[in-house]
Amino acid sequence: MTESDDGFLEWRPDVDPEFDEKACPALGIPVRAIRGWAQYTPYGEPTGPRRVNEQYTPGPVWRGFPVPTTDAEKLLSYLGANWISRAEFVQALLDCEVLVPTPAGEPLVRSMPGGREVIAYSSSAKVPGRYPHRLRTTVRELLAGRPSTGLTLDPGTGLVRSLTAAELGDVAPGERRTAVAEPAPEAGPEVAEALPALVAEFGVEPPDLLERHLRYAVSQARDHHFELSPEDCVRYLRGFAWQHRNGVRRRAGQDPEWPADLGANGLIAHVDEAARPRPVPWTSGKFSAFGTPAARFAWHRIVGAYVGFAIGDSLGSGDALGGLTRHLLFHTDIVLRGLPPVPTGEVPGALPDPDPLGWLAVATRRAGPAPDGVSALLATALAATPASAVAIDGVDGEQYAKDVARALTGGEPEVADGVELLIALFQALLTRDTFALPVHLRLREIGGDLATEVLALREDRDADDVTQLESIGDGRDVRSVLGRALFAAAKRGHDPEAAITLAARSGPVAGAITGALVGARLGVPGLPRVAGLPDLGLLDDVASDVFWYFNRNGLQTETAEHARWERRYPSGRFTPKPKGPDLRSRLRGSLLAGAIGDALGAKTEFDSIDRIREIAGPAGITDFIPAYGGIGRITDDTQMTLFTLEALIRAHAQQRRTGSSDVVHSLQLAYQRWLHTQGVAWDRARGPQSEVEAPDGWLVTHQELFSRRAPGLTCFGELEAYGRSGVRGTIERPVNNSKGCGGVMRVAPIAVWSDDLAEVFRLGAESAALTHGHPSGYLSSGCFAVVVHELLHGKSLLDAVATACAELVQHPDHEEQSAALDAALALAEQGPPTPEKLESLGQGNVGETALSMSVYVALTTTDADSALLAAVNHSGDSDSTGSVCGNLVGAMYGEEALRKSWLEQLELHDVIVGLADDALTEFGPDAPGDDRWFARYPVD
Repeated sequence: MTESDDGFLEWRPDVDPEFDEKACPALGIPVRAIRGWAQYTPYGEPTGPRRVNEQYTPGPVWRGFPVPTTDAEKLLSYLGANWISRAEFVQALLDCEVLVPTPAGEPLVRSMPGGREVIAYSSSAKVPGRYPHRLRTTVRELLAGRPSTGLTLDPGTGLVRSLTAAELGDVAPGERRTAVAEPAPEAGPEVAEALPALVAEFGVEPPDLLERHLRYAVSQARDHHFELSPEDCVRYLRGFAWQHRNGVRRRAGQDPEWPADLGANGLIAHVDEAARPRPVPWTSGKFSAFGTPAARFAWHRIVGAYVGFAIGDSLGSGDALGGLTRHLLFHTDIVLRGLPPVPTGEVPGALPDPDPLGWLAVATRRAGPAPDGVSALLATALAATPASAVAIDGVDGEQYAKDVARALTGGEPEVADGVELLIALFQALLTRDTFALPVHLRLREIGGDLATEVLALREDRDADDVTQLESIGDGRDVRSVLGRALFAAAKRGHDPEAAITLAARSGPVAGAITGALVGARLGVPGLPRVAGLPDLGLLDDVASDVFWYFNRNGLQTETAEHARWERRYPSGRFTPKPKGPDLRSRLRGSLLAGAIGDALGAKTEFDSIDRIREIAGPAGITDFIPAYGGIGRITDDTQMTLFTLEALIRAHAQQRRTGSSDVVHSLQLAYQRWLHTQGVAWDRARGPQSEVEAPDGWLVTHQELFSRRAPGLTCFGELEAYGRSGVRGTIERPVNNSKGCGGVMRVAPIAVWSDDLAEVFRLGAESAALTHGHPSGYLSSGCFAVVVHELLHGKSLLDAVATACAELVQHPDHEEQSAALDAALALAEQGPPTPEKLESLGQGNVGETALSMSVYVALTTTDADSALLAAVNHSGDSDSTGSVCGNLVGAMYGEEALRKSWLEQLELHDVIVGLADDALTEFGPDAPGDDRWFARYPVD
């Protein structure tokens, strides 16, 4: 107490919240656990002044000890943190409860050089599975009447403490009390009641099968130092009973039957090589149902790293399954397919590309978009690290993992150092040792400038986490993204929820890396939000494959497993694919393939598939069919697409020339020029706001465009209306309620307008809204423009669709288009397209189905030829689906992938190529500024 003018004030200790006074009341508060003292009034109100305790040391969990769950574990951690002395530890431990194995009905005692020692454990999870019978008692009761007997606490755990008889002294004179026999959780009343009920419900034979498998499960979990709770046991038993019942059904030639709610029945959905759900009993991430042989890395830590990665990605991206997690799984697939069946220590010159039709692509089709930026390549560290477990004479495992990572990243120099640092960290954290040192201690071992910066920030434990996080760079470049992830894991790794949430503030990459680091140390049971992961089974499945492949040095087992592995990770796809087409090839390809698809479907628009087969033969359309007086003739779809691209070039050139432009106005005037080519006099087509005496520019000089090719009535009518009123349609002021495909069919070129995806979506939608007022008429167009943009920049179609969907859902009334794309993605799981499957999505005559049908075809074919033909062989708007699908596959495969005979016969081929090249010139770094160019693309 100290006196002041205001009366008596009291200095109260500020005790580290890690210290639990109830765990050892006889000790009092150790001075080293007091952070300082704060001044209070007699009424308990703080006055402000504080004193710092120079003797304070941070708590055990902050230092990196596991979070204690029992009083005995707390005492062990206090001793490890130097909060209490060994003598204080012994004195307090005497009245703590411990668990004592009783294999023969008596406590387990072993003879040591210094005398006899009783074996005890500080928590149930630490008791080895071979000891199902144990006593719960205090150390005082245990040693009463056992003179000259010491104690070994937690042997085999890495944190063992041996106390000699001399240290313990005469702890309990007099009569020894009787300890309480405590059954292991698997032998408790809940499990004892559930076992016979499950045997009866599922008809399990032999009746003791469930009990035997439970003993195995408990033993495996304890090998990983996890305890199966009674709830875990009953859940696993129910899942195993389902699996057993369906095994019996299969052997009897019957199809399996699974419950609708897998989780409530102890099951989790793994995924088979056909991307179908494969229910298996859920082990809670505490053990592998297939056992875990001696290996360098721990199974539960590898699974924890993958699951933690997905949690952090989801928090950072807002997607249930983040696009970065999808890429991690793809990189893992590449490693498992690209390395030889038994690792040799050599990395192939090139690893295979992700399989766009593989089971992983289908299983992750609903993932969000992957983040842009080279920092996303940091994810390859987790995919490559397990490679360092290979046990091959003369092979440096860490270097092998780095070589694999280098192959995955293409040797990207900006990310190389970060990936190597993460590989070193993951190697340390994935250990089979009982106790994995925390990230901050591993960083201290690894060293380096970034580690030093992160550790310095961590030392200021009272500083605001977010402020410290945001002081590490701008969160965009590789170094700052990695630094933020490491900081969150180092400072808050003892609180997984706080660590991952903190890192996710910087986005999915930082969140995912922190989640993986925390998960690698703690396993799935130590992670938050696990129950909310919709793809938990997939992550568990792939991570387990990684464990088995590298930790057994390849698949040196029975032939049946080799066969299954080959179906899952087919080595036949090892031949590396050539580098993809460049932007010029992709843009030309998109426009040319769109025109080819348009021409292929021109003759049979809205004919039934039976009628198409009558016209073209039993196989349907396999080549151009004469239409509009010739071969390879295009329709209004391609005509309007060309005028769209011309408008973009003119608007961009005008912006350069005058400093201002209205691209939507340019689009409107371009469509009015198209209207003139359809036979409408210019003075009626141009609109009252235009003073141009005649349609100008280069494109309209091509007489082949002056031909009516079944123009859409909606487009034609609304453009005529604009010619009269000069009032253009907008999203806010729709001109009608039409959702016809006339909007989406013409907007592919808008992909080149900007690298801002929101701007591309907006312009695609506004372009369509000039003539189509229904949300599905213009949102489909915005979505399509984003997909093409991503394809032009080398993204996969699935990634492109995911990115577009992320933009789509930001807009009101997106549900119809979103549902149509979901249906297309789901149908893609059923394999190659057929007319019947395609028609189940619609006819392609409205925006949402024209896009979804085209996406479905492009996803389920492997080349431009087959995609273009599949897109026009159906009973619907075949030229529009052919055109839209062509825009997609042309951007995917490039100009070189298109059939030469089609290119040679295609109407306006040279005009299309010339316009594409002009667009690249205008939007490139060296756009022309001469009069000739501005005459070719004049100001609107």
